[in-house]
Amino acid sequence: MYYNSVPRYEDSTGIVKYNMTNNYMFRYVLQKNEIALKGLIASLLHIDVNSITSAEILNPIVLGDNLSDKECVLDILVKLNNESVINLEMQVNNYLNWVPRSLYYLCREFTSLDHGEDYSKVKPAIHIGFLDFTLFDEHPEFYATYRMCNLKDGYIYTDKFTLSVVELKHTNLASDEDKAYGIDVWAKLFKATTWEDIKMLVQENTYLNSAAHTMFEGNIDDRILALCRKSDQEIQWDINKSKRLVELEKQVKNQKLQLTEKDSIITAQSSQLSEKDSQLAAQAAELEELRAKLAKLQK
Repeated sequence: MYYNSVPRYEDSTGIVKYNMTNNYMFRYVLQKNEIALKGLIASLLHIDVNSITSAEILNPIVLGDNLSDKECVLDILVKLNNESVINLEMQVNNYLNWVPRSLYYLCREFTSLDHGEDYSKVKPAIHIGFLDFTLFDEHPEFYATYRMCNLKDGYIYTDKFTLSVVELKHTNLASDEDKAYGIDVWAKLFKATTWEDIKMLVQENTYLNSAAHTMFEGNIDDRILALCRKSDQEIQWDINKSKRLVELEKQVKNQKLQLTEKDSIITAQSSQLSEKDSQLAAQAAELEELRAKLAKLQK
């Protein structure tokens, strides 16, 4: 149904073209909609949304414009209340490098002091990754938060260095506290595939509802859809490249094994030849000795 020839969120039905597991749609919604951004951060940090006075995105892009190569990694860097830095990142595919990657991102923001600034001025850094896979197969968890602590008694070394992971596939493992802050509903919104499901999820929450409206705006904007499609294509290209690299590594490994086998055969043949050479040398020496004896007898 249309109102003045413009589609309306209230009338939306059917399949969502791109939800927030798409890197670009994730960026689009949270950069464009400060209400949604604050609501999401408040849920994740277990704080009152009214305590968030400012949420400034430090790495904004021009929404709707084509991305340069330097902007292709669509994490969102937020300065919260001018006191801490939060990095938000959506990761659908498992490249088996999330742990070092997330640590690299977190350390990068934690070491952002200006030259000559005292270390006590370092701002708390938080990295929050939304993963559509299980990070640790032996330890699945919906929402996990990690900090540096004493191995003996768990005493926290510092609260200025925090890494959190939301596993979107495991909303069934959400704790009562996770549910109290609505983190499981945010995760379900990110993965929702129909507008009917989205409306059911967000109807009682202002921040979720606002995010849903912005997602709808992105889904009817041809420029945003094209960039969402490009984001998916680049990810698929990365996946194909990774698969090809794995195949090439297998081929190289097999070739090395074949060469090793050939080297072993050549080595064995060389040993056999050396043994034959030794036998011939011994026979030649024996023959020479016999000749010498014969010559002596003849004299």
